[in-house]
Amino acid sequence: MSAPAAQRDGQPRVAVVLASAGRPELLGEVVADLAHQTLPGLGVDVRVVVSVPDAASLPAAPLPDHVRVVHARGLTSQRNAGLDAVPDATHVFFFDDDAVVRPDYLAEAMRFFAAHPDVVALTGRVLLDGAVGDAVDPETARAALERSTTEPLGGTWQPSLTLYGCNFAVRRDGVAHERFDERLPLYGWLEDHDYARRMLRHGPLASVDDCVIVHRGVKSGGRTAHRRLGYAQVMNPAYFLRHGSFPPLLALDEGGRRVAKNAVLALAGPERRWRRQRLRGNLLAAADVLRGRFTPERMAQLPPDGPS
Repeated sequence: MSAPAAQRDGQPRVAVVLASAGRPELLGEVVADLAHQTLPGLGVDVRVVVSVPDAASLPAAPLPDHVRVVHARGLTSQRNAGLDAVPDATHVFFFDDDAVVRPDYLAEAMRFFAAHPDVVALTGRVLLDGAVGDAVDPETARAALERSTTEPLGGTWQPSLTLYGCNFAVRRDGVAHERFDERLPLYGWLEDHDYARRMLRHGPLASVDDCVIVHRGVKSGGRTAHRRLGYAQVMNPAYFLRHGSFPPLLALDEGGRRVAKNAVLALAGPERRWRRQRLRGNLLAAADVLRGRFTPERMAQLPPDGPS
């Protein structure tokens, strides 16, 4: 395969891929937010790809001319469709639709890549993360980012074994064949960990403190399919172990911690109803694994949650 034009002429070409579904307002906000990135002033070409399952997921207002729209369903398929739309990009950034990105994120990431040519992917510093607590409102997110700009850039970073799915970037040279596993349906539980582990085969990953975001952690508003999620909690780590991207201890830790938590909280307390549904999904997946069936796609085929 010949090198992409971006690699032949030596000029960096940056793409941002945004995968979203059923959240048009959030998608419109992050597209508008990315217009404030300082990277275009450095003379680097930047393209934005919006990957959605349908037109209803697009913002009501027209998207800017530099934004390309592609269609796919399911997070891993959507991210792959985004990659396919920019085959000549030298660097591809992935953000969740509820990420609020500091204006210098892309510039600092590109400076880091230039200074560390062996690093194949990086993930940034998350100031606030609504995914592990209460959702962060836009005003709080922007205030936190504004305060962070008063801190001097330190150039600090740490080697990493993971890429946090809400914000990461990859250098495409030499790893363009790596794709997200489309056997993981819907929201692709642990897809970012799987992708990171495969990227590690090509070079180191980095967690870079000067690349800063807030992850608002906005809930989709839909009803969580707890049985399906429980199935993925056990099946996906086992599947990753099967095809070699997870070592045994990591697969056991990722699956075992969720099963243990579901089992304990299913006994009593305010979460017991939906924890029982997750535990049922855990047990269904465990039964499949014991039969030698490594089928992450079955999650999407399970019936809705039954009575608790």
